[in-house]
Amino acid sequence: GVDWDSLVVPLIKEVHPGLAVVVVIYVAVTVLAIMNVVTGVFVDSVLASAKADKEQYLLNSARQLFSTAEEEIDWEAFQKKMDNPQMLDFFKGIDVDPSEAKGIFSLIDADESGSINADEFLNGCVRLHGPSKALETAVLLHEVRAIRRNVNRLEQTVSN
Repeated sequence: GVDWDSLVVPLIKEVHPGLAVVVVIYVAVTVLAIMNVVTGVFVDSVLASAKADKEQYLLNSARQLFSTAEEEIDWEAFQKKMDNPQMLDFFKGIDVDPSEAKGIFSLIDADESGSINADEFLNGCVRLHGPSKALETAVLLHEVRAIRRNVNRLEQTVSN
């Protein structure tokens, strides 16, 4: 780079000493702005990595809650699993209140068989993951399915 003396001394001697102060302030502000951008990129990268790690941890945690992928559990077994600290941590991780376990079970039970398997659990929890909007949307989806079943039954009754 350029030596400070060769940059500032001609400004002080030939132009005006105040101009040297302006150049020094300009260089300092520019350096701070560049450092701020670099720090922002670094922080953004770290936050994205942490989010990916959290999602991977939650996925692995959810898989461990079922002994096999084919295992089906009913409401009673699900309720017993709610006593498991790992299950409580999982629900905390997806921002869902464990006290809503019954409603969550019925939301996750997509085929409404009264039992869920690992796939239903993972898919349902992925839908519920996030802010309360996701939970409210899942509740709305569940209610729309119930209304559709009622309309289908009514249609069958009217056609008979």
